[in-house]
Amino acid sequence: FYTDKDFEEMFKLGVNTIQIPVPCDTFYTSTGDMAVTITQLLNEAAKAGLSAIIVLVEPDDTTDKVTAEVVDDHIRAAAAYAKSDPAVIALQLPSSTPSLLSSVRSVATKLPVLVPVNKGELGMISFPPDKHVFAALDTDSTSSVAGVASSDSVGDRMKMFYHESITCIDRSPIEWLSCYQDMPVYVTSGFDLAIDDCISQNEEGFKDYGQCGRFDETTDSGWWKRHRQSLAGRQLFTYSKGLGWTFSAWKLYGDDGSGDVTPAKLKCLRDVAAAGLLPPMEDTNELGTFCLNGPANDFAMGDETFAPTPAPVDCGFGWWNETIGDCSYWIPPPPTPTPTKESCPSCIGAGAREMSLAAVAGAAVALVLNLVVKKFMRGNDGYEVLP
Repeated sequence: FYTDKDFEEMFKLGVNTIQIPVPCDTFYTSTGDMAVTITQLLNEAAKAGLSAIIVLVEPDDTTDKVTAEVVDDHIRAAAAYAKSDPAVIALQLPSSTPSLLSSVRSVATKLPVLVPVNKGELGMISFPPDKHVFAALDTDSTSSVAGVASSDSVGDRMKMFYHESITCIDRSPIEWLSCYQDMPVYVTSGFDLAIDDCISQNEEGFKDYGQCGRFDETTDSGWWKRHRQSLAGRQLFTYSKGLGWTFSAWKLYGDDGSGDVTPAKLKCLRDVAAAGLLPPMEDTNELGTFCLNGPANDFAMGDETFAPTPAPVDCGFGWWNETIGDCSYWIPPPPTPTPTKESCPSCIGAGAREMSLAAVAGAAVALVLNLVVKKFMRGNDGYEVLP
């Protein structure tokens, strides 16, 4: 599945570590096929300059015969393997059960260990003092109805706006846990550009809220490209505040990297980078401008993705009624006054004599006012005017 070329491309892109998920019992029997495959994979990655994190996963078909003692044996075997391979820099446990950490420490006292947590558990982490234990945070935001549901084109854009907005908030718990709990955070999953669960739409139990019917609108859209770049930059800046991050995947099985972006490819680092959606990873401090301001509030339709939306009609205290093509009101507004075309009533019938007397009266009033002003301004006599 992964070749030498894949690892070389990862390294050129700026990746320095790969994450390898394996069942907990992979290393319990050193002669097993899975253990041999992992060893070959680690050797190829090391040749390209990459390190590795082994992620232990609980198998789906766990039976009652797998007791806590058996699980502890599996963890000890994995810890011993990780300690012996120089390419492995950390071991991630399948859960935050304290006994699992004790099993690791019984064979590897200084092996870096990642403990899986989600956002809701960050404030409740409690482990014995150990400078080699770190939090492995799952930042997935597409597992709730609020994170995936949308039923029209505008709703799709508003959902993207929502995901952009909440990403930078994750910086606070990451830095808080590192600063006040002395527990640096590593983002182990959830970093990708998917804002829905459409990758699972053909699986049993998938909930269809209308979120997957318009993906083609996003493939050649300048709006969607800008906002996907924004989402990538915000995540990259935020998650770099901890120990580091892992993108959801590198590539799809059997995919050569060609073709359009699909819901599944939004979870693949190779395809996201090839589409120009990922900012440079060399200096993440330069990405701070992504979280300096909120995302662009421009999700109203009217660009190359969708036909322009007509400008709204100002109906005052009413509303635009598409049926009649005019404004409707609960209480009709008073009629707009129109200017009269008749002459000024006070001037009707005035002759030349009346107009002359009016002009003389106006001149007399102006003369009296002028005298009053001079009287009150006379107090300035004898003073020099300031330059």
